[in-house]
Amino acid sequence: MFKFYYYAIALLLCMLSFNAFSQKVDPTRIGTVKGIARDTAQKYVLKSATVSVYKAVDSTIVSYQVTNNYGEFSFKNLPVNLLLRLEISNVGYAPTSKTFTIPGDKNAVDLGTLIVNRRDIMLDDVVISVPPMSMNGDTLEFNAAAFKVDTNATVEDMLKMIPNITLWGDGQITVNGAEVKSLKVNGKSFFGDNVKVAIQNIAANALQKVQVYKQTQGSTNPLDSTLEMNLKLKKGKDIGYFGKFGGGYGTTKRFESDASINMFSPKMQLAIVGAANNVNKGLDNVNDMLENSTFKGQGTNVEYQPDFRESGINKHSALGANFTYNFIEKPTYDKKNTLKSNFFLRDRDTDNSSETTTTTSISSTDKVIENSVNDNTSNTVTQHFDSNYELTKKGHNVSFSQSVDMNNGESTDQSFRTAQNLQNELTSTNNSLNTNNYTNKNFNLRAGYRYSPYITTDRTRFAGFNLDYRVNGYNNESQRLNLTEFKSFTGTSQNRKFNRKYDINNDGLNQEINLTLPGLKRLIFGDVKLANIGFEFTNELLLRTDKNINRVQDLDTLTNVYRTNRYLDNEVQTGIVQETPGLRFQKSITKSLSNRFYKTLTFRFHPKAILISQDNKSDRSFQNIKRNYSKLVPDAGIDYSDSQYGDYYRSYNINYYTKINIPTIQQLAPLTDSTNLYYLQRGNINLKKSVQQEIAFSFYHYDQTNKNTLNYNLSVTAGKIDDNIVDSLLIDDQNRRTVFLVNADGHQYISGNASIRKAFKLKTSELQLNVYNNFNVNRNPGYTNSVFTYSSNFNTYTTGGVNYTYKSYLAVALSQSWSTSKSTQQAFNTKYTALNVGTTLTASYNITKKLTLNSSISNNNSSSSNADDIVYTIWNANMVYRFLKGNNGELKFAALDLLRQNTSVINYTGSNSFTVGTQNVLRQYFMTTLSYYPRQFGKKAKK
Repeated sequence: MFKFYYYAIALLLCMLSFNAFSQKVDPTRIGTVKGIARDTAQKYVLKSATVSVYKAVDSTIVSYQVTNNYGEFSFKNLPVNLLLRLEISNVGYAPTSKTFTIPGDKNAVDLGTLIVNRRDIMLDDVVISVPPMSMNGDTLEFNAAAFKVDTNATVEDMLKMIPNITLWGDGQITVNGAEVKSLKVNGKSFFGDNVKVAIQNIAANALQKVQVYKQTQGSTNPLDSTLEMNLKLKKGKDIGYFGKFGGGYGTTKRFESDASINMFSPKMQLAIVGAANNVNKGLDNVNDMLENSTFKGQGTNVEYQPDFRESGINKHSALGANFTYNFIEKPTYDKKNTLKSNFFLRDRDTDNSSETTTTTSISSTDKVIENSVNDNTSNTVTQHFDSNYELTKKGHNVSFSQSVDMNNGESTDQSFRTAQNLQNELTSTNNSLNTNNYTNKNFNLRAGYRYSPYITTDRTRFAGFNLDYRVNGYNNESQRLNLTEFKSFTGTSQNRKFNRKYDINNDGLNQEINLTLPGLKRLIFGDVKLANIGFEFTNELLLRTDKNINRVQDLDTLTNVYRTNRYLDNEVQTGIVQETPGLRFQKSITKSLSNRFYKTLTFRFHPKAILISQDNKSDRSFQNIKRNYSKLVPDAGIDYSDSQYGDYYRSYNINYYTKINIPTIQQLAPLTDSTNLYYLQRGNINLKKSVQQEIAFSFYHYDQTNKNTLNYNLSVTAGKIDDNIVDSLLIDDQNRRTVFLVNADGHQYISGNASIRKAFKLKTSELQLNVYNNFNVNRNPGYTNSVFTYSSNFNTYTTGGVNYTYKSYLAVALSQSWSTSKSTQQAFNTKYTALNVGTTLTASYNITKKLTLNSSISNNNSSSSNADDIVYTIWNANMVYRFLKGNNGELKFAALDLLRQNTSVINYTGSNSFTVGTQNVLRQYFMTTLSYYPRQFGKKAKK
């Protein structure tokens, strides 16, 4: 079976290579053409005019761009020895055309100066064509009418046809290489700002144009802006609805159902969603549910699949709503009045079981091996409600947001654990049963006010201020019963048996006030330059109170009555006041040439001090601890940006941070619960604060060419922690662990990530390549059985992928992932390693516009130190048939885990141990699903 699998991959790659290269018009497609557009009557060049290149024989568009500030245009990668037509269009001017051919022996043509004449608006015989792209001020606009798509196509299908725009496999959108950070519809957020909800539901024939612009949000530095995309709908199409109603049933009593209805008008948006399944399709929030019920139109997709890697069997049912109201129909950055809210309710049942083996080094020659069998069943009901109100007017911005979360449920956990030595001799067992009922409540409130007078005037010396207030409160209640029996096989006097009840009540309140006063230089010194150094005042005030009430009882076996545990039964309250004042300095040096390049170098220095007062009060005298901490914690950074218009944008950032971490009451003086003899934590009243110093570097390159963009980035963070709070671990031959906390120097770490993306847009297809890697290296000090040792850990995750699409018929994705972990203990001279490799091939083929076949094959290989490899393959396939006039009906037959091999692997390393095992997972089933997608954009025409 595996040989067939890899042969299939090789065959598909050959097909991809053939298709990719067979579609090129000419293997010498390296021709270039350039020129200048000029208005001779007004004696100036035309900037931001649209220049399009078509094949003369059939008017097929080849490429397009806009002229720069000097009226220049330059096209690369044009076909040679082919008659082409160049057309220049601009508002107020008659279209100007020029036919040309790029000779194969020259590969370059200079059209020189092309005269563009003003249009006489009185002429009736002038035919005005719609250019595919144009500039409207600083906004790049793509005209939907210039791109022909299928009747039932969505915006996503149209965007894929625009050479300047790339839709990546992970959902990211880039325009000329730059990532779109926000997507709006008619200038407003659309159902929670979810990109897929917008582009995979809105019909392409309801779209007038796609607008792309930089949102500076009041900043005078253009490099502080973010790229935003706006979908401007046709007149009358800004009212309508769309949604989905579906359900399916399969073998082994598997089922799934989902429903959503989304209604919108110029001012209001309302979505109501619901879903239920027992096939491990996660339902975590309203936005995810909306995203997983999109229409998607023509094209291919294999999304929203059951999670065969999720541990256990999970039954989900959820209901949610999303509401938005814009009091101003056409909001702008400096004028908006919006209310948003979400409600979410979920009921989840989980049945989870696992078997693991953990090997732990306790000396250079000895190890303890623990085998564990765990069974868990739980039911959780989650409720969430949030709202956000924002008002912006004349430089004033007021925002209020709140969220309320409530969780209640019950769970039963049963574990059977055994410990043995290297001679396979059983040394102890620890079996436990825990039943738990709990209710957790949490609320968050945030109020912010920002005053920016420079938006309305630049004469004032006062630059405004930012004030932010946040409050968080929580209350957690639980009632738990713990039955534990520990047996020693080296001495019966060490046996222990517990029957203990817990009634826990924790509540707390955290308040945070942040104040920023920008532009202090101008406020204090006026227009004095002071070497062009700006500075602002910052202050953070944190007030925190936590109260823990623990009522603990043990069963008196003589009277069979639960009696108060005098040691664990207590009440403790902690209060923290934290103040962090600072002064941020900044100096920027810029160099630019209009429409050619913009470079800036910025230096930042933020000296600040942190002052902390901690007060712990308890029924136990040794927990009455009051401490004060103080430390200078400066930050600094250097930023460099280089924007070469039409070529690339690069940014370099170096940042330095200082942080502190103070010990909590549970680290200083905890009450040790003896029921878990395999892990007993002790405190240390002499613990000191730890100081963390960190430096971070990042580099980003965005290709700003029209197509076939290449983007890559690199980020690296390194640091050290002095007086880090670490474990001093004592482990005996029965696997009983006692953990003492101590301070130790020498903690060092370095982590980073890198990615590269390359897209090739061919004549009728697209090829995307991507590679991503992250790594983490750390050196942790600690003690094991009184021996000081460094545990060195090295973890990596790498994934690479190839995505290929041919027209709207075929989509193929091949991905490979590697995750590695390695742990080395210097004092014991031991090394543990783990490796997980995954290969996934996914294909989707539209046999017709209504019939689609999807298939996904994933091969997984897990290996680790001193353990047998675990290899398994998951093969899923489905057939989808769309029917009705607008493809609104859908019938799907799915076959999941066809090879019946699914296994969930546990494989990871710790500081001085490694763990391997398996968990119960979803297995093979077949299902038939029927769905209907109601959708309408614009009011129904009157009959």
